[in-house]
Amino acid sequence: MRADLLEALKARARAEGRSVSGQIVYIVREQVEPRPPAGAPKKISGWLSHRAVPGTQAEFRRARAQASERLAAAVRRKAAKSRG
Repeated sequence: MRADLLEALKARARAEGRSVSGQIVYIVREQVEPRPPAGAPKKISGWLSHRAVPGTQAEFRRARAQASERLAAAVRRKAAKSRG
């Protein structure tokens, strides 16, 4: 395996909380196992019904990372103000 692919695999496994071998099993399973037919997406109800729902796990991870970055930046700004 090329070194750059192995590093990418390790990074993805670390990000998703899996071992490298677990990540390989996950990837193979995703490619090989048949998926059950997906029904129509269910509408969100309740107080979050106005929010958009990510279509894929990758979209969710991207949105979560962006939210974490914004939160960390806000905390850093607030900490900088308090040091003053």
